[in-house]
Amino acid sequence: MIKILNVVLTIVMLIVLGCSSSEDTENFKFGKGKYRYKMSDSTGKALIEGIITVKTYVNGEITGTLLVTKNYVPDFPGYSSMSNEFSGNINSTEKKVFINTNPRIADSNVFWNMDLLSNSVAGEWRYSVFRGNSTSGKIKITKY
Repeated sequence: MIKILNVVLTIVMLIVLGCSSSEDTENFKFGKGKYRYKMSDSTGKALIEGIITVKTYVNGEITGTLLVTKNYVPDFPGYSSMSNEFSGNINSTEKKVFINTNPRIADSNVFWNMDLLSNSVAGEWRYSVFRGNSTSGKIKITKY
């Protein structure tokens, strides 16, 4: 009797866990649309906040605009290199998002490397230069 009860409880637990995890992944879809973003330094101190608008999403490639709505630290390294347009890629299989905040230049640029999570997109931003030190911090994108 105890063995049957254990088997039934195990099956019920697997069903409950399977249902709840599939609901979590359905909560947040990153694609065309408006989202909020927040960049912070490596300690979590806010640098800027804004709105990211994904205007195109074709075969995993995205383009759109960045709008800064709050600027807490106007002179952090890389800020002046960012533009109001971006390009990037979404890899749904690997749950990764890459954004180039100024697709017109290669040197002195800010790149966002993020993971698709159940309720956001989050990861690291990096100010990249050919020569010299790079700076990095945290980036998070949430529903608008």
